[in-house]
Amino acid sequence: MEPVASNIQVLLQAAEFLERREREAEHGYASLCPHRSPGPVHRRRKRSPQAPGALDSGRSVHNELEKRRRAQLKRCLEQLKQQMPLGADCARYTTLSLLRRARMHIQKLEEQEQRARRLKEKLRSKQQSLRQQLEQLRGLAGAGERERLRADSLDSSGLSSERSDSDQDFVSGTWDTSENKTKVPALMELTV
Repeated sequence: MEPVASNIQVLLQAAEFLERREREAEHGYASLCPHRSPGPVHRRRKRSPQAPGALDSGRSVHNELEKRRRAQLKRCLEQLKQQMPLGADCARYTTLSLLRRARMHIQKLEEQEQRARRLKEKLRSKQQSLRQQLEQLRGLAGAGERERLRADSLDSSGLSSERSDSDQDFVSGTWDTSENKTKVPALMELTV
């Protein structure tokens, strides 16, 4: 009777193994099921037999979901192709080559953006320094104007037909001094 008992034991172990594999296949991964304590072999309830249509139904749902996922991926790749500048040999790109080209294109655009930001900052600082120079020149011109007005108010006649020194220095839109020649109107155009 012992050989029969051992045969039954082997059959039970084989059935347990097959059930475990079946559960793993249902979940889609090959991890171990919760471990049962070693001991006497437990009798398991047999599963209610599933209708053959139930397996087909699960499979068809899975297939439909997979079709949708692939279609969505294909649409996204087509949109990517349309947004990318492709070369002359663009008849047939693999997904990998398309994604690599997209990555390179994105990196190139990021570099261009960084260069544009640096240039913008450089131009902004240049504009600020030019504005400061303009304010300094206006301050000098304003000081010269105040001196002339004070000199005119101190003048007893008040009808001086001669030009002041600062008026003579400023001829045809430029300050003419022996040390420095600076074009004020050109700087004034920057602020307008």
